[in-house]
Amino acid sequence: MRKQLQQGFTLLEVMVVLAIVGGLLAMATLSSGDRQAQDETTQFAHHLSNLFSAYRQEAVFQNIDLGVAMDEQALQLLSFQDVNSQEFSANKTREELDKLSKNPWQAYSGSLKSQLEAPEHVFIALNVEGQEVDFDSLLDEEDGAKPALMFLSSDEYTPYLLTLTHDSDDHFQVLIRGDGFGAPLIKVETYEN
Repeated sequence: MRKQLQQGFTLLEVMVVLAIVGGLLAMATLSSGDRQAQDETTQFAHHLSNLFSAYRQEAVFQNIDLGVAMDEQALQLLSFQDVNSQEFSANKTREELDKLSKNPWQAYSGSLKSQLEAPEHVFIALNVEGQEVDFDSLLDEEDGAKPALMFLSSDEYTPYLLTLTHDSDDHFQVLIRGDGFGAPLIKVETYEN
């Protein structure tokens, strides 16, 4: 009798291979989904860091003091208006000067981007001098916004720690730390379950 050699795969072998490939694809999809949130948050951190560097340079080169008002999802650039300066107060009404004496920080009107929204799922927390900043305390509907951070014409700025989180993934956070003199540093911290 002659033996016939079997060629091809059995149905069981094909199903096992498909199950393995499916499992690998599922793991790759989950992995890339987690990574996408971290990449989006890290990209926003780099954007913020670059923007803060531009604010710092603008303050020095224009010899003005700038401030950043912010909340969990947005920031706005402000400039300090010296009410006692004759150059500034010459074209203002008494009412405008009274309002500015309550809050000399007004919306910046120069060449830099003055407002920025965080991506939809990214949230901002700010610590200054070891204390978390209460953003609501800096927003007054009557007097206007006050800065949480300042960039001074002397090339100094408020030392800060910004923490960026993503609401779809609590396994990481992105930290931006500014020491008040040097360039900000960005660090990604990851956590295990």
